[in-house]
This record gives sequence, C-alpha cells and structure tokens, in this order.
Amino acid sequence: MESQTLEEYQAVRDAVGFLDLSDRGKIEVTGPDRVTFLHSMISNDVQELPEWSGRYGTFLTARGRIVSDFFYYKFPEQIILDITTDLLAKTVQTLEKYIIMDELDLKDVSSDSSHFSLQGPGASNLVQELLGNSGPEEQYAVKEVKWQETALWLIRKNELAESGFEMIVPRKIAPSLRAALEEKGSSSGLREIGKDARNILRLEAAIPWYGVDMDENRYPVEARLKEAISYTKGCYLGQEVVSKATHVGGVSNLLMGLKIQAEQIPSQGSSVFNEAGKRIGAVTSAVFSPRCNGPIAFAYLKRAFAEAGGLCQVEVGEGESVPAEVVEKFL
Repeated sequence: MESQTLEEYQAVRDAVGFLDLSDRGKIEVTGPDRVTFLHSMISNDVQELPEWSGRYGTFLTARGRIVSDFFYYKFPEQIILDITTDLLAKTVQTLEKYIIMDELDLKDVSSDSSHFSLQGPGASNLVQELLGNSGPEEQYAVKEVKWQETALWLIRKNELAESGFEMIVPRKIAPSLRAALEEKGSSSGLREIGKDARNILRLEAAIPWYGVDMDENRYPVEARLKEAISYTKGCYLGQEVVSKATHVGGVSNLLMGLKIQAEQIPSQGSSVFNEAGKRIGAVTSAVFSPRCNGPIAFAYLKRAFAEAGGLCQVEVGEGESVPAEVVEKFL
C-alpha cells in the first residue's frame, strides 16, 4: 500500500477525512403524487419516512433485479435522490417509464450543488466549529444550516467511520465552505481521501458498490442489501420476487466477506473453492485491510457455503489458492 493511501486511511480512523462527492447526481422529484409514486417504486418505505430524513433504497426491474441503488431524502416540497452519476440517466428513464397519470416532475439538479463528506472521529467537532451546530444525531437525518447566510443541508451519515456527516451545498458557496473546512480541519488532522483509501474503508465497512459488487443481474437479497428493503410496506416494483426470495425459496448465491489468511490479494473474478476443491463462487473486489492486517474480499458464494465461520480457498494465481474465512462483516 502506498504511504499516501495509508495516511488518508489513517485520517479517517484517527481524525477526519474529507471526500468531495460532487460528482454524484441529484434527482429532484416534486408534485402532489411524488410520495405515493416513489413509494410504489422504491424497495424501501417512502410513505412513513418523516420529513427531513432519508434512507437507502433501490429501484428494481419487474423481475426483482437491481436497476440502481441510491439514498433519498424527504423534504416538505420535494424528494431528492442522491445517486452515482453513471446510474442517473438509467434511473430517470426507469421512473419516466412508469409515470402514467401521476402528477409529478423529475428534474436533474446535479449541477445546482456540491456534495462534501466528513468521516472520522473528528467530524462532529469540525462541524460544530465550522457551522456552530452539532448537526442531526439520527442516521440519514437532515438539518438545514447556514453558511455565509446561505442554507445548506447537513446530513448525519456514518458511512466509512462511526461518525460522519455529508453536506449538500449550493454551488455559489461551495468553494468558500471547502476552503474553510480545509483551514479549520488542518489542526485536527483533516486529509482529503482518494479513491484507493475510500475503497479500503468501504470494504472494511462491508459496503458493496454498484458496477463492482452488484449490477442488474443481481437481486438485492443476493447482495444482502437489507438496509434498502422494507419487508412491511405494500407492493412496489419487483416486490413479489423479493418476498419470495426472502420467505420462500431464497436465492442461489449470497455476497459474503472473505478474510484471506495469506498475503496475496485476489483479483476480481478469482474463483472461490470449498475445501474439497469444488468451485463455489467468485470474488467481486478485494483489498489489503490495515485493520484486519491482511487481505479482505467480497465474493458471491453458493448459498450452502455462505455461512459465517466457514472455510474456503481463494484463487490468487494460476493453479494457486490460499485459505480464507467466510464472514458477514469484517469489523
């Protein structure tokens, strides 16, 4: 691991890391039918979600496979979907296809705001010092605060660390807010986090990424996206398949963690074998984890072998494999 990556990683563990997430897309949904429409589309609950709070969710195909994953936030006059840019167009097209008599408008407002994240034990103190506000306490709760007399959204989001916040910031104040963050954070060890350190941290937190660990060929139950699914709400697109996968027949594969008991890091697509040498799955992503003091990986495993505590072998080269333990979480 490069020293810069390790320093960035350590900042999130010991101090505070800054991530510029402004390349994420934002979809604004307005109109009198916005709640009922999205409630019938998103795999998680929208109807009972209080205003000024959010959740993680997915859109599914009619056959229950994942179209996209995202976070969504409910405000008095609109609902905002926070989504990776590469999934934005597909998601808008999916929604528009199902709008029939519904009174609502979809608008891509990605260019209206910047998006920052602070992750690490020093995040709360930095937010308090900078904004004079401790921020919301509940996960995904939103509070409107002001910077230079302009309102921004401060979101509690413990993602890569046990303490974290995100800020959705109007573009006009984003440069000055970022400069102030960097200035005030310099004394508390703030570091900007690059993609390599972020990848390590999200794997340690057992967060799958769309396009890497899941795609439109996967069901949310396969990817173990429990946080994205409401099991009590009424019908939504793909709900019947999710219900059957959960309560009836299950799914054939599950995304599990692997703690690899060797120094080698497997590549994406590497085969996983049981102790008898039979192929039981494949790796989707892998990194060296400083906290686990060794490589960790995500892999889809056949359901019979997707049990925490199980042992397997992971391919690390042609004709070479190393032992690993199956886990649900790494930390």
